[in-house]
Amino acid sequence: MAQPQATGAWRLLERLEPFNQLARVGGDGVRQLYASNVDTALLVMGLDGDFNPRRLERYLGLAASAGVAPVVVLSKADLCPGAGRKVEELEARLRPLPPILLLNATDPACRGALQPWLGAGQTLVLLGSSGVGKSTLSNTLLGVQAQVVGGVREDDSRGRHTTTARSLLQCPDGSCIIDTPGVRSLQAPLDEEALAGSFADIAELAARCQFRDCSHKLEPGCAVRGAVANDRLLNYHKLQREMRRTEQTALQRQQQRREWKVRSKASRRR
Repeated sequence: MAQPQATGAWRLLERLEPFNQLARVGGDGVRQLYASNVDTALLVMGLDGDFNPRRLERYLGLAASAGVAPVVVLSKADLCPGAGRKVEELEARLRPLPPILLLNATDPACRGALQPWLGAGQTLVLLGSSGVGKSTLSNTLLGVQAQVVGGVREDDSRGRHTTTARSLLQCPDGSCIIDTPGVRSLQAPLDEEALAGSFADIAELAARCQFRDCSHKLEPGCAVRGAVANDRLLNYHKLQREMRRTEQTALQRQQQRREWKVRSKASRRR
């Protein structure tokens, strides 16, 4: 909050807390902020070698942890003849199902496809790996070449990290876009509610399990194992373990490491 003065300067009155914050957890366990006060997260994933449903579920968890509406953008649709099959794969896998768009980031038609989320006053953040076309999409939506873009490696479709800093860009229609650098690894600061929101099918089926504290691994009467694809269930368990680690205090993590050392020594002796 600020107030204009007679001299033409502005006087700061109050700093308002953000209504949401997108953040990831670094390797040292510290939260690293992406952006604040965001309405929509465009989760950009290339249809080349970057296509990875497991990683997309992480980004969906990141959006859920901040209460930000996700939109999945499958880029490079012009380079992938089997794009329709990949959309069907995601539609069969993801619950709840977010909007999924097939786009060629260099095509001006992107503006029309994203128009429902580009209203005046709306803020969007582009998230995804390096080389998926986030900066290219930003330039197309802006109508000018504001962001520097680069190519990808031919062997694995990975980008060269051309974008190295976050940028806040204003579109002609009054919306704002936050372009972000690609990340090599992503760990979302999940809690039980965010995890359940990203895996709504598992949360719904868990209510039918024979045991209330079923872990969906070896327990009899589990309603989840036979109904959810094994790869999605494995990713759920992995994210659940990461969530529990981030909730631990430094003392609890030290205690856990000591316990694992004791177990490892006992295993070697056996």
